[in-house]
Amino acid sequence: MDDSDQFVQQNQQEFLAIFKRLLRFQSTSGNDSQIEQTVAFLTRLLKKLFNCQIEVLSTAGSPVILCQLGSFESNNKPILFYGHYDVMAADDLDKWQTDPFELTFKDGRLYGRGAGDNKGQLLAVIFGLYMFQQLHQSFPCPIKLVIEGEEEKGSPHLNQTVQQLAGNQLQDVETVFVIDGSFNFAGQHVLRLGNRGLLGVEITLRTNDTDLHSGNFGNVAGNPVLVLHQLLGKLYDFKQQRVLIPHFYEGIEPLTPAELALLAELPSPKISGKGQRDFFNSSVSQVDYYRKLMFEPTFNVNGIQGGFFGQGIKTIIPGQVKVRIDFRLVSGQKVVKIQKSIQQLLAPWNKILTIKYLGAIPPYYAGVGSELQRQVIQGIRQIDSQAVIEPVMPGTVPNYVWQDNLAAQVFTIPLANFDQHNHAPNENISLTAFLQGIKIIYQLIKIYQV
Repeated sequence: MDDSDQFVQQNQQEFLAIFKRLLRFQSTSGNDSQIEQTVAFLTRLLKKLFNCQIEVLSTAGSPVILCQLGSFESNNKPILFYGHYDVMAADDLDKWQTDPFELTFKDGRLYGRGAGDNKGQLLAVIFGLYMFQQLHQSFPCPIKLVIEGEEEKGSPHLNQTVQQLAGNQLQDVETVFVIDGSFNFAGQHVLRLGNRGLLGVEITLRTNDTDLHSGNFGNVAGNPVLVLHQLLGKLYDFKQQRVLIPHFYEGIEPLTPAELALLAELPSPKISGKGQRDFFNSSVSQVDYYRKLMFEPTFNVNGIQGGFFGQGIKTIIPGQVKVRIDFRLVSGQKVVKIQKSIQQLLAPWNKILTIKYLGAIPPYYAGVGSELQRQVIQGIRQIDSQAVIEPVMPGTVPNYVWQDNLAAQVFTIPLANFDQHNHAPNENISLTAFLQGIKIIYQLIKIYQV
């Protein structure tokens, strides 16, 4: 047993007691008093554990906590850890096996809203840093903590906040560690080098001011559902499964041998078990499966609304129809250029069409092969020898803010188990994952020791 194992073992009960207190705060969006208490609790905790500078930064929404640790006279560049203290609402209470705001240990797991997303992971960062300080007395580089309170609603004020800090408190940051998400379904810890972006679009087509009788107006009045069919055919080739928007695929680079090699090292995508469906198409190779998930953009219709769906039949021509589409974007694609191309492509329908953008998050990708990347995965493997590198997270997080404002290299390191049930009843983090997370953060700081 090395010093870090012994330290975690000796302090485990105190760490869990702090975890229990933090989880009790119902820091959901709009619950201002609980948000305020959560910020106060974290501020007191950081001041107690570290000799640090803390700022609570106001935004148009929930505050951002900025904590600065270590010697500011160090020649080493500062590193930054990002996490969030807000949680999703604990709906469907009848489906919870425990009180969602009372940390409960059961069958090797710690249950509660925010246990995995993200209070447990946030505390793993804090406790990992605390362990390093206690065992080594000082940090090898300045460390910044940015803890926001609006991640669960899309981080609407994070970019503006980082812009404001870029020229002062965060001006020398070159590396950001985003601690959030889940490691893979095979139980391996992962290092993620990027994520896909997201463009959400709502299109409304109105051909009539009101619904019309299909007997009186059939063949003479337009039907927006039929127009929508034509419109979707302009956006997407359903037979070839390819987006038709001009310039959509511009900037996408073919995979390198190094990227293909990383995909080949990932676990088999076959999913099995009670209540689970196998989505893996055996005619597609494992490498192609991950390539499609990580390096190819998507076109997805996630909702259509219009017409009549009551009991019986109502012979109407709908007055309008709405469709919601989301695009997952990959490195090289430009959100603004795609938006402009959509406007131009749909211009022939401008008299009956309105377009509303529901979200626009650019993709981020650090690329493969840096020396720091090698050191980071080596550090994680000190705790989990089976850890793997996922070049791109298929989902979307706002990692672009660190690149755009700080020109920083961003690594995403999730510390929660794959089946953490975040955003769902019975959210949890396994005790093993929580304690391993503390040790992983400790190992990351050791990278910077000379």
